[in-house]
Amino acid sequence: RGRPMLQRLLRGTLATRAARRAVCLEKKPVVLRGSPHSLIRVFSSSGGRGSSSNSRSSSNSMVWQDTDWNQRWVDKNTQWDLGGVTPVLKAEADKIPAGSALVPGCGAAYDLAFLATCCDQVTGIDLAPRAVEVAKQNNESEKVSLILGNFFEHDLPLQGYDFIFDYTFFCAITPDKREAWGRRMASLLKPGGKLLTLVFPIDEKMAFSPDATGPPYPVSLAAYEKVLGPHNVVKISESASEASVQPRRERERVVWWLKGEKSNF
Repeated sequence: RGRPMLQRLLRGTLATRAARRAVCLEKKPVVLRGSPHSLIRVFSSSGGRGSSSNSRSSSNSMVWQDTDWNQRWVDKNTQWDLGGVTPVLKAEADKIPAGSALVPGCGAAYDLAFLATCCDQVTGIDLAPRAVEVAKQNNESEKVSLILGNFFEHDLPLQGYDFIFDYTFFCAITPDKREAWGRRMASLLKPGGKLLTLVFPIDEKMAFSPDATGPPYPVSLAAYEKVLGPHNVVKISESASEASVQPRRERERVVWWLKGEKSNF
Protein backbone atom coordinates (compact mmCIF):
# COMPACT_ATOMS: atom_id res chain seq x y z
CA ARG A 1 0.00 0.00 0.00
CA GLY A 2 2.88 2.37 0.85
CA ARG A 3 4.58 1.97 -2.55
CA PRO A 4 1.55 3.01 -4.70
CA MET A 5 1.04 6.06 -2.47
CA LEU A 6 4.72 7.01 -2.83
CA GLN A 7 4.46 6.66 -6.61
CA ARG A 8 1.40 8.91 -6.72
CA LEU A 9 3.16 11.53 -4.62
CA LEU A 10 6.21 11.37 -6.88
CA ARG A 11 4.11 11.74 -10.03
CA GLY A 12 2.32 14.73 -8.49
CA THR A 13 5.60 16.40 -7.58
CA LEU A 14 7.03 15.90 -11.09
CA ALA A 15 3.86 17.24 -12.67
CA THR A 16 3.98 20.34 -10.48
CA ARG A 17 7.62 21.00 -11.40
CA ALA A 18 6.85 20.56 -15.09
CA ALA A 19 3.98 23.02 -14.86
CA ARG A 20 6.16 25.59 -13.10
CA ARG A 21 8.89 25.17 -15.70
CA ALA A 22 6.36 25.65 -18.51
CA VAL A 23 5.21 28.93 -16.95
CA CYS A 24 8.79 30.15 -16.61
CA LEU A 25 9.59 29.26 -20.20
CA GLU A 26 6.49 31.07 -21.39
CA LYS A 27 7.58 34.31 -19.72
CA LYS A 28 11.27 34.09 -20.56
CA PRO A 29 12.35 36.63 -23.20
CA VAL A 30 13.79 35.29 -26.42
CA VAL A 31 16.56 37.26 -28.08
CA LEU A 32 16.28 37.37 -31.85
CA ARG A 33 19.64 37.46 -33.60
CA GLY A 34 19.65 39.76 -36.58
CA SER A 35 20.59 43.27 -37.58
CA PRO A 36 21.80 45.39 -34.68
CA HIS A 37 18.91 47.66 -35.60
CA SER A 38 16.47 44.82 -35.17
CA LEU A 39 17.93 43.09 -32.10
CA ILE A 40 14.83 42.96 -29.97
CA ARG A 41 13.41 40.99 -27.10
CA VAL A 42 10.13 39.24 -27.56
CA PHE A 43 7.76 38.59 -24.65
CA SER A 44 4.43 36.84 -24.62
CA SER A 45 1.61 39.34 -24.84
CA SER A 46 0.13 37.99 -21.63
CA GLY A 47 3.21 38.04 -19.45
CA GLY A 48 5.87 40.34 -20.89
CA ARG A 49 7.25 43.64 -19.73
CA GLY A 50 4.81 46.51 -20.22
CA SER A 51 3.94 46.63 -23.87
CA SER A 52 3.28 50.07 -25.26
CA SER A 53 0.97 51.42 -27.94
CA ASN A 54 4.03 51.83 -30.18
CA SER A 55 4.88 48.12 -30.07
CA ARG A 56 4.09 45.89 -33.02
CA SER A 57 2.39 42.51 -32.67
CA SER A 58 3.60 39.70 -34.89
CA SER A 59 1.51 36.90 -36.31
CA ASN A 60 2.20 34.71 -33.27
CA SER A 61 0.84 37.36 -30.86
CA MET A 62 4.27 38.33 -29.61
CA VAL A 63 5.01 41.94 -28.70
CA TRP A 64 8.16 43.65 -29.96
CA GLN A 65 9.96 45.28 -27.05
CA ASP A 66 13.15 47.05 -25.98
CA THR A 67 16.14 46.85 -28.28
CA ASP A 68 19.57 45.70 -27.20
CA TRP A 69 20.94 48.98 -28.59
CA ASN A 70 18.78 50.83 -26.14
CA GLN A 71 20.29 48.88 -23.25
CA ARG A 72 23.75 49.81 -24.52
CA TRP A 73 22.76 53.47 -24.24
CA VAL A 74 21.21 52.96 -20.82
CA ASP A 75 24.40 51.27 -19.62
CA LYS A 76 26.55 53.93 -21.35
CA ASN A 77 28.25 51.09 -23.20
CA THR A 78 28.67 53.12 -26.39
CA GLN A 79 32.29 52.85 -27.50
CA TRP A 80 31.39 54.10 -30.99
CA ASP A 81 30.19 57.44 -29.61
CA LEU A 82 32.88 60.10 -30.15
CA GLY A 83 31.37 62.47 -27.59
CA GLY A 84 31.25 65.32 -30.09
CA VAL A 85 30.90 66.24 -33.75
CA THR A 86 32.62 63.83 -36.15
CA PRO A 87 35.87 65.60 -37.13
CA VAL A 88 35.68 64.43 -40.76
CA LEU A 89 32.20 65.91 -41.09
CA LYS A 90 33.60 69.29 -40.07
CA ALA A 91 36.49 68.88 -42.49
CA GLU A 92 34.08 68.14 -45.35
CA ALA A 93 31.67 70.97 -44.51
CA ASP A 94 32.32 72.94 -47.71
CA LYS A 95 30.98 70.02 -49.77
CA ILE A 96 27.74 69.61 -47.84
CA PRO A 97 24.76 70.88 -49.85
CA ALA A 98 22.27 73.25 -48.27
CA GLY A 99 18.74 71.97 -48.02
CA SER A 100 17.55 68.91 -46.13
CA ALA A 101 19.88 66.45 -44.40
CA LEU A 102 19.39 63.02 -42.82
CA VAL A 103 21.53 61.08 -40.34
CA PRO A 104 20.41 57.46 -39.83
CA GLY A 105 21.39 55.85 -36.55
CA CYS A 106 22.07 59.34 -35.22
CA GLY A 107 22.76 58.29 -31.62
CA ALA A 108 23.56 61.29 -29.41
CA ALA A 109 23.22 63.48 -32.53
CA TYR A 110 26.20 65.77 -32.09
CA ASP A 111 26.45 65.78 -35.89
CA LEU A 112 22.91 67.08 -36.23
CA ALA A 113 23.76 70.19 -34.25
CA PHE A 114 26.67 70.85 -36.59
CA LEU A 115 24.65 70.14 -39.75
CA ALA A 116 22.07 72.68 -38.57
CA THR A 117 24.73 75.33 -39.25
CA CYS A 118 25.09 74.11 -42.86
CA CYS A 119 21.62 72.92 -43.85
CA ASP A 120 18.10 74.29 -43.82
CA GLN A 121 16.55 71.24 -42.18
CA VAL A 122 18.18 68.28 -40.41
CA THR A 123 16.59 64.96 -39.43
CA GLY A 124 18.06 62.27 -37.22
CA ILE A 125 16.56 58.84 -36.67
CA ASP A 126 17.45 56.17 -34.11
CA LEU A 127 15.51 53.26 -32.70
CA ALA A 128 17.01 53.45 -29.19
CA PRO A 129 14.74 55.55 -26.94
CA ARG A 130 17.61 56.47 -24.62
CA ALA A 131 19.72 57.65 -27.56
CA VAL A 132 16.92 59.93 -28.72
CA GLU A 133 16.59 61.32 -25.20
CA VAL A 134 20.30 62.17 -25.18
CA ALA A 135 20.01 63.60 -28.70
CA LYS A 136 17.27 65.97 -27.59
CA GLN A 137 19.53 67.27 -24.84
CA ASN A 138 22.25 67.97 -27.41
CA ASN A 139 20.03 69.76 -29.92
CA GLU A 140 18.08 72.96 -29.38
CA SER A 141 17.97 74.25 -32.96
CA GLU A 142 14.54 74.54 -34.54
CA LYS A 143 16.12 73.15 -37.70
CA VAL A 144 16.64 69.74 -36.06
CA SER A 145 13.99 67.01 -36.02
CA LEU A 146 14.52 63.76 -34.09
CA ILE A 147 12.66 60.56 -34.86
CA LEU A 148 12.42 57.47 -32.67
CA GLY A 149 12.07 54.71 -35.25
CA ASN A 150 13.60 52.09 -37.51
CA PHE A 151 15.44 53.58 -40.49
CA PHE A 152 14.38 50.71 -42.76
CA GLU A 153 10.70 50.90 -41.85
CA HIS A 154 9.82 54.42 -40.73
CA ASP A 155 7.75 56.57 -43.06
CA LEU A 156 10.47 58.96 -44.25
CA PRO A 157 9.84 61.16 -47.33
CA LEU A 158 10.97 59.46 -50.54
CA GLN A 159 13.47 61.54 -52.50
CA GLY A 160 13.28 63.95 -49.60
CA TYR A 161 16.92 64.66 -48.76
CA ASP A 162 19.70 66.63 -50.40
CA PHE A 163 22.32 65.09 -48.11
CA ILE A 164 22.67 61.90 -46.06
CA PHE A 165 25.53 61.12 -43.67
CA ASP A 166 26.42 57.55 -42.71
CA TYR A 167 29.11 56.76 -40.17
CA THR A 168 29.16 53.54 -38.11
CA PHE A 169 25.68 52.68 -39.42
CA PHE A 170 26.50 50.55 -42.46
CA CYS A 171 29.04 48.60 -40.41
CA ALA A 172 26.49 48.10 -37.63
CA ILE A 173 24.00 46.20 -39.77
CA THR A 174 24.49 42.55 -40.64
CA PRO A 175 25.76 41.94 -44.20
CA ASP A 176 22.41 40.48 -45.27
CA LYS A 177 20.87 43.93 -44.68
CA ARG A 178 23.25 45.76 -46.99
CA GLU A 179 21.13 45.51 -50.13
CA ALA A 180 18.18 46.93 -48.19
CA TRP A 181 20.47 49.73 -46.98
CA GLY A 182 21.45 50.55 -50.59
CA ARG A 183 17.84 50.63 -51.78
CA ARG A 184 16.79 52.74 -48.84
CA MET A 185 19.56 55.29 -49.27
CA ALA A 186 18.83 55.65 -52.97
CA SER A 187 15.10 56.02 -52.36
CA LEU A 188 15.57 58.79 -49.80
CA LEU A 189 18.10 60.87 -51.74
CA LYS A 190 16.82 63.50 -54.12
CA PRO A 191 18.09 63.26 -57.71
CA GLY A 192 21.42 65.07 -57.56
CA GLY A 193 21.58 64.49 -53.80
CA LYS A 194 24.83 63.56 -52.04
CA LEU A 195 25.68 60.75 -49.66
CA LEU A 196 28.76 60.94 -47.43
CA THR A 197 30.00 57.65 -46.05
CA LEU A 198 32.96 57.11 -43.76
CA VAL A 199 33.87 53.60 -44.84
CA PHE A 200 34.98 51.84 -41.66
CA PRO A 201 36.32 49.34 -40.56
CA ILE A 202 37.93 48.33 -43.86
CA ASP A 203 38.97 44.69 -44.18
CA GLU A 204 39.13 43.59 -47.81
CA LYS A 205 39.49 39.91 -46.95
CA MET A 206 36.55 39.72 -44.58
CA ALA A 207 34.11 42.28 -46.03
CA PHE A 208 32.19 39.62 -47.97
CA SER A 209 33.03 36.64 -45.78
CA PRO A 210 30.16 34.60 -44.29
CA ASP A 211 32.40 34.19 -41.24
CA ALA A 212 32.56 37.93 -40.56
CA THR A 213 31.51 38.92 -37.07
CA GLY A 214 30.35 42.20 -35.58
CA PRO A 215 29.24 44.81 -34.99
CA PRO A 216 31.15 46.55 -36.32
CA TYR A 217 31.17 44.24 -39.35
CA PRO A 218 34.17 44.46 -41.68
CA VAL A 219 33.49 46.47 -44.83
CA SER A 220 35.13 47.51 -48.07
CA LEU A 221 34.47 50.15 -50.68
CA ALA A 222 33.31 47.38 -52.99
CA ALA A 223 30.63 46.41 -50.48
CA TYR A 224 29.14 49.91 -50.75
CA GLU A 225 29.47 50.02 -54.54
CA LYS A 226 27.72 46.68 -54.87
CA VAL A 227 24.54 47.92 -53.19
CA LEU A 228 24.50 51.56 -54.36
CA GLY A 229 25.56 51.16 -57.99
CA PRO A 230 22.40 49.36 -59.16
CA HIS A 231 20.38 52.38 -58.01
CA ASN A 232 22.50 54.93 -59.89
CA VAL A 233 24.22 56.22 -56.77
CA VAL A 234 27.81 56.57 -57.92
CA LYS A 235 31.10 57.36 -56.23
CA ILE A 236 32.42 60.83 -57.02
CA SER A 237 35.42 60.97 -54.67
CA GLU A 238 37.42 58.81 -52.28
CA SER A 239 40.22 59.80 -49.95
CA ALA A 240 41.91 59.28 -46.64
CA SER A 241 41.57 62.13 -44.15
CA GLU A 242 43.85 63.51 -41.50
CA ALA A 243 40.66 64.37 -39.64
CA SER A 244 39.80 60.68 -39.19
CA VAL A 245 39.83 59.62 -35.57
CA GLN A 246 42.75 57.57 -34.31
CA PRO A 247 43.03 54.58 -34.22
CA ARG A 248 40.40 54.34 -37.00
CA ARG A 249 42.45 56.32 -39.49
CA GLU A 250 44.28 53.36 -41.04
CA ARG A 251 41.00 51.52 -41.71
CA GLU A 252 38.79 54.39 -42.88
CA ARG A 253 38.10 56.12 -46.19
CA VAL A 254 36.01 59.23 -46.84
CA VAL A 255 33.72 58.55 -49.80
CA TRP A 256 31.23 60.90 -51.46
CA TRP A 257 28.39 59.57 -53.64
CA LEU A 258 25.99 61.27 -56.02
CA LYS A 259 22.52 60.11 -56.99
CA GLY A 260 22.02 60.49 -60.73
CA GLU A 261 19.14 62.40 -62.22
CA LYS A 262 17.97 59.20 -63.85
CA SER A 263 17.29 56.67 -61.14
CA ASN A 264 14.97 53.74 -60.51
CA PHE A 265 13.42 55.69 -57.63
